[in-house]
Amino acid sequence: MAPPAMAKCVLPADAAAQIRETRGQINAYRTQAGLPALRQNTKLAAAAASHACDMADRGKISHSGSNGSDFAQRIKTRGYNFSAANENVGMFGTGKAAQWWYNSPGHRANMLSPKITEIGLGIALGADKQVYWVMVGGSPR
Repeated sequence: MAPPAMAKCVLPADAAAQIRETRGQINAYRTQAGLPALRQNTKLAAAAASHACDMADRGKISHSGSNGSDFAQRIKTRGYNFSAANENVGMFGTGKAAQWWYNSPGHRANMLSPKITEIGLGIALGADKQVYWVMVGGSPR
C-alpha cells in the first residue's frame, strides 16, 4: 500500500531537536524500567514522519491513514520487516509527547514494551497550529 498523497508537510522550526528530546525521554523511561534504550531506525522514522504529516494534513489524530492504512502496513511499505511493532499517536506541545504517553497506560505499555528494540518518531505542524506526533516501535525480523 503506497503512502497517502499529501500536501507539503510543515515541520515545527525545532522538529529535529524535539524528536531528539522525546527519544531521550522515552529512553530515560525505559532505563528507569530496567529496559534497554531504543535505537533510532530510519525506516520506522520515515513511516512515523509520513503518518504525522498525514494526520496534520487532515487535522485529525488517528491510527488509520487517510488511505486506510494501519501502522503495520505503513512500516512494511517502508521496507521494515518486523517481529514486533507498535504505534503511539497524539497532538502535544513542545516536550510533552513522552510524558503524556507515559501517563497513559496503553501508550506507556507501547513505550516500555520489551519486545521492541528500535524507534522512529515523526512530527508535523498542522494548519490548526497543533503539533502532531507519531512514535513507531519495532524489532526487526
